[in-house]
Amino acid sequence: MNTLHTDTLTDFHSSARDVFEKIDATQLENTVSLILKAEKIYVLGTGHSGMIGRILSMKLNHVGLRAYTVFDEINPPFGQKDLFIAISQSGETKTIIALAQKAKKLGGKVLGITSVEDSALGNIADFLLCIEKHGRFTEFKALGVIGDIHNQNLLGALFGFNIYVLFYTIIIMLARAKNETPDSINTRHANLQ
Repeated sequence: MNTLHTDTLTDFHSSARDVFEKIDATQLENTVSLILKAEKIYVLGTGHSGMIGRILSMKLNHVGLRAYTVFDEINPPFGQKDLFIAISQSGETKTIIALAQKAKKLGGKVLGITSVEDSALGNIADFLLCIEKHGRFTEFKALGVIGDIHNQNLLGALFGFNIYVLFYTIIIMLARAKNETPDSINTRHANLQ
């Protein structure tokens, strides 16, 4: 007998599997290369994207990169050798678009992460990593309670889950490229808690 938690897991897994099978490995390699070339990395998203973006910023620091979350008061200035990672499911979030434009004016690069290639973010970004909001063949038996495939509650949750897994994939690729080990990463983990 299935229970709610196994049905929920099945929904997320089925959707993510369909989405991830469409991601081109070359796109991920290019993303890693872009991140490695940056002097500093700034990450911004809102809603689910913002919460997962903060985790990305933290994990980038754990693998020895200089990463910041936009709007933190202690950030250094953004410069020409820096990368702005703009996360927007729709590619139209006004704050994200405005800051992506500003990052470009300051001479830096913009990596857009969205589910809509033909969007404002898609048109601004120097490099775009497009990831679908949800899989096409998932019935959403459990998740349907919070919305259907046209409902922002469900789409935010699914996109957030997908980018969470995607960002850990990117962190693993970065760790390998930098010859990081669990021990070297652990030395950069927060300990004043």
